[in-house]
Amino acid sequence: MHFEELLEMEEDHEIAEAIHELKKEGEQFLFWNSSKRLVLAREIPYLMKNEKTGYEEIMIHVSKILGIKSRKTYEMADQRFNLTMY
Repeated sequence: MHFEELLEMEEDHEIAEAIHELKKEGEQFLFWNSSKRLVLAREIPYLMKNEKTGYEEIMIHVSKILGIKSRKTYEMADQRFNLTMY
């Protein structure tokens, strides 16, 4: 799966399933407080320097579809879709 495919998904369960597949391939997803969104672990070095990442648009879309905009909504999405399955 390519990350860009996430932009085409509009259903929360589709995105959650895609996250599970990407996690099986070794990707890590986390909630980033200052951005108020889900991020890829590979984004963190850029976010620490307040730099743009190549994944920002995709992860903003993912966060929006999953309803993630705070730590609380992230935890709710995690409970619903088991985003931290590993």
